[in-house]
Amino acid sequence: MKKQIFLLVSLLSNYLLNAQLNFYQGYIISNEGDTLKGEVKVNPKKELPLFAKVMFRDQQGVSKTYKPDKIKGFAYYNTEKKRWHQFISIIDDEPKFYKICIQHPVVIYEYQFEDMQMGEFFTAKQYFIKEKNEFVRLKSKKIKKQLANYIDKEEVLNELEKMDDIDIDKLYSLIEKHYTQSPS
Repeated sequence: MKKQIFLLVSLLSNYLLNAQLNFYQGYIISNEGDTLKGEVKVNPKKELPLFAKVMFRDQQGVSKTYKPDKIKGFAYYNTEKKRWHQFISIIDDEPKFYKICIQHPVVIYEYQFEDMQMGEFFTAKQYFIKEKNEFVRLKSKKIKKQLANYIDKEEVLNELEKMDDIDIDKLYSLIEKHYTQSPS
């Protein structure tokens, strides 16, 4: 009986782990500017691979993997957060995708990469804004000053000053709260 329960738990665990890596409603934007609808393969809990390549399945069921130098961008609908996650292609020292995290009142981009610290690998995140056609990295200690030209809500700026590290989800919630018009 114990072996059967162990086998059932093991099978269920494998199913749940593999179930996280699914196709989500999405689209890609070709280099010619065409939007192709279909599905994007993603694990919403670990987006790191999406910053280097994306697997797209078109409406006919044909799957293809794209790198940043082959498309302008892509997006998928995150069913857990109930919002679209958009990525744009960046070609600089190496082709990569940047995720658009915030679009108003300033566009903030995220880039994830694998880094090593003290012999351990971890997912590192950097955030950028675009100024004069150049991406400028946001720095934790200077974020209030860097965003002050774009954010005119003192409550948001005060919260930025309290952040030790950039917490993009908290920043997104703050901006949603202060910049979304509530229906009257």
